[in-house]
Amino acid sequence: MKIKQLLGMLALDANANEIGKIIDADFDSETGAITQVVISLKKNFLSSNQMEVDFTDVKSIGDYVLLNIEVDKEMIFEEAEKAKQAEKEAKKAEREAEREAKRAEREAKHAEEEIEEEKEVVEAEVVEDEDATDVKID
Repeated sequence: MKIKQLLGMLALDANANEIGKIIDADFDSETGAITQVVISLKKNFLSSNQMEVDFTDVKSIGDYVLLNIEVDKEMIFEEAEKAKQAEKEAKKAEREAEREAKRAEREAKHAEEEIEEEKEVVEAEVVEDEDATDVKID
């Protein structure tokens, strides 16, 4: 069988439930044997996930690719959705941390500018007071 024939074939689990189509295969670089197949699990028109299956879990290949394992697509979709949500939350936390760092940087710069202004005021007061002893502040 050529890889072109395998790609696009419908995959069925051990209960003959349709789980998706074969979209890719991994090979052993030394022997050329297929080690894994990648199945696209379509939920609906806009949503799909992928699942990697060891080739040892392939029972037979004919009109369909029949697997030795049972696949709970809903569980896979739920896990993928949880992973996407966790990724969104992590990105949100990262953006918030960046905003907080920028805010702290602005506050530090503002405090530094205030110290410089106070230093200039002190130097100006010392220079204006001619009766006072000469004090030079660097």
